[in-house]
Amino acid sequence: PLQTIFTRCPEEQAPVRGRLRSPQEAHLNFGPRWQVLERAALGDGEGIAALSLPDAAAADGCLLHPGLLDLATGWAMRLIPDYEGTALWVPVSYGTIRVFAPLTPQVFSHMRLSGSDASGSAAFDVTLTGPDGTVLVDIEGFRMQRLAGGFDAAAEQGEADATAARLGLESASSPQPLSPEERRLQLNISNGIKAEDGGEALARALAAGLPQVVVSSLDLPALIAQAEQSAPAPAEAQTFDRPQLDTDYVAPRNPVEEQLAKLFASLLGVSQVGIEDSFFDLGGHSLIAVRLFAQVKRAFDVEFPLSVLFEAPSVAALAERIIERTGGGVAAEPGDTPQAAEEQPKFTHLVQLHPGDGTGRRPFFLVAGMFGNVLNLRHLALLVGKDRPVYGLQAKGLVGDEPPHNSIAEAARDYLQEIRQVQPRGPYLMGGYSGGGITAYEMAQQLKAAGEETAIVVMLDTPLPVRPELSRKDKALIKLRQFQERGPAYLLDWARTRLAWEIERRKAPPPAPGVAEFDNMKMEAAFRTAIGTYRTHPWDGSVALFRPPLDRRWRVSGGGWVSTTREYVYDDNDWCKWAPDTRVFEVPGDHNSMVLVPNVAVLAGQLKQLLDAAEDEATARPALSGLQAAE
Repeated sequence: PLQTIFTRCPEEQAPVRGRLRSPQEAHLNFGPRWQVLERAALGDGEGIAALSLPDAAAADGCLLHPGLLDLATGWAMRLIPDYEGTALWVPVSYGTIRVFAPLTPQVFSHMRLSGSDASGSAAFDVTLTGPDGTVLVDIEGFRMQRLAGGFDAAAEQGEADATAARLGLESASSPQPLSPEERRLQLNISNGIKAEDGGEALARALAAGLPQVVVSSLDLPALIAQAEQSAPAPAEAQTFDRPQLDTDYVAPRNPVEEQLAKLFASLLGVSQVGIEDSFFDLGGHSLIAVRLFAQVKRAFDVEFPLSVLFEAPSVAALAERIIERTGGGVAAEPGDTPQAAEEQPKFTHLVQLHPGDGTGRRPFFLVAGMFGNVLNLRHLALLVGKDRPVYGLQAKGLVGDEPPHNSIAEAARDYLQEIRQVQPRGPYLMGGYSGGGITAYEMAQQLKAAGEETAIVVMLDTPLPVRPELSRKDKALIKLRQFQERGPAYLLDWARTRLAWEIERRKAPPPAPGVAEFDNMKMEAAFRTAIGTYRTHPWDGSVALFRPPLDRRWRVSGGGWVSTTREYVYDDNDWCKWAPDTRVFEVPGDHNSMVLVPNVAVLAGQLKQLLDAAEDEATARPALSGLQAAE
């Protein structure tokens, strides 16, 4: 009785970016054949979901399709007591599984929690039916286990690179010369198995019939020997002389500084690094920062958010942070730490990206994007902050075990508590990059409720919290356009098209959990939970939306457009219906590169003029109202 079960399960799961998603998608990059959830609802210890195979899987010919079976037994993780979504749960075993008939293209999954314990183990009974309720598969004692330490994968260089790409940070094509390690990594990747050859390589490996197979286009013994080297071979150790800096060379004074100086030199390709030399002055960029902090984690067993480089950009300053966290039996020389620095307030979220020039301009507060890191906003802060302080707001839980915010309102409240220690009264200049713009919007709402003014809210390509789902009619129109463009071949390579679309949409695959990705998966899961429950309210203040050129891929009904990522395209990102006073500025680049060199120069120039005008107008208003009152 499917409808009876749905009646007992009132908690309907909300779609994310147009479709339902399994909780496990926060940890694994599922392919298009696993995108099967259509409806899901939870009740007291039980849940029911409707699942359908996508078109890409229609001709697979499976009796028990793995995409359906996997999601049909794993979609209801939230039934587990204290489930938080911060760890990956893996299937371990079945008690019994009875198959009465092959799975139909559409199935219903009725899951019941049959047991769980504090060690991170849970068991379910699962019944899979056809659309009419006929039982197809009955499962008892399906057990899943929580992985205590994630994948515990080594934070190799490639993982750090993928992390940087997901964060929208600079790529290895930076003008800064590649370090020996970067060149070695680049060579290994270029010699690896190409994506178009991977499927055939896997098929040949499986057909070999051997119990264990190693597939590699590289010389494995040489690769292993290379990885085990503690230092690059002399032939590879090409470095560059220390550039002319404002600081004189000062040699390391303790083991921590010695180790850090070696890391700086190796990653930045500089022959000699002094303890007062700045990471950024030596040519450091975001990609190298991710890899530096991964190696700091391995060497000293401490984790820092990337924003620490703004506060401690030198070897000496970063070593002091490490010694402070580890003890380590190493102390700096007396008088090395300025008293003023020790008295600076310590913030969880607020990061000074640029101090300004001390002329009294109001600070600009800029919220980081979905992953919570502010390092990719450095270039923008340097250009905007010539005459005003710029502060970044980084997310809670970037490193360590602290849980991130799963509510936009709570994040905004905590951010404002620190902001008001720097600027107690308005008018405020607020902004946010990507999803951070939603939090900035909520901060303006909370300030208004507290009787404070926000002069402007700046959104850097910020989408609405929940975007409208494509209609069935428009989905059909897109498929028709694709068929017209490619002819009958479109039907034959549908699966390949869907896979390519997923890769393009995600830009980079989620990195395996480890040191270098700084809890990206945890941050993303919390952010998506937060925007799924956030309720947008109207705003009558000034909003400035900066966005890249529109991606108009397909013309659909009503004269509308759909992007390559299968989302409706709006000139204003659909914000005007909530904030009528929204001005739109188009800037070069794409969603990631608009805040990076060289595109950021255009964005910063327009943004600086806008902030100056908003501050001047807001500052003049009290004086004008006083004059009118006197008259």
